[in-house]
Amino acid sequence: MGIYEAIQATIKEAMKARDERTLAFARVVKAELDRKGDGKPLPDEEAVKVLKALKEIALEQGNAFEAEFLDRFLPKEMSEVELEAWIREHVDLSQFKNPLAAIGVVTKALGPKAPGEKVRKVIERLTR
Repeated sequence: MGIYEAIQATIKEAMKARDERTLAFARVVKAELDRKGDGKPLPDEEAVKVLKALKEIALEQGNAFEAEFLDRFLPKEMSEVELEAWIREHVDLSQFKNPLAAIGVVTKALGPKAPGEKVRKVIERLTR
């Protein structure tokens, strides 16, 4: 089940449970996803970007409920240790003129689990 479908399921569950707070925010999230997708379900990669932006706003406003709600749907990021192990196993840094060029390869392969800045930090540490 994708993120969009999971949000829809949460809306149904909140309606059945009469959880107005969850229902209201889930509808806001779904509306934002619909707006970004022109009424079509967004692929998970795009939905993650929207949810991260909404989470950042929630954190800036000090709204812990909204941040926790969004965390349920965001994929868990790999730790630097896990990321380093994956890079060592799957990427030959010596094949790149500039090792930082591997950032794109790693982020494309791992998607939202490996944000670019974290990948950069690990690759820089590996090439020292």
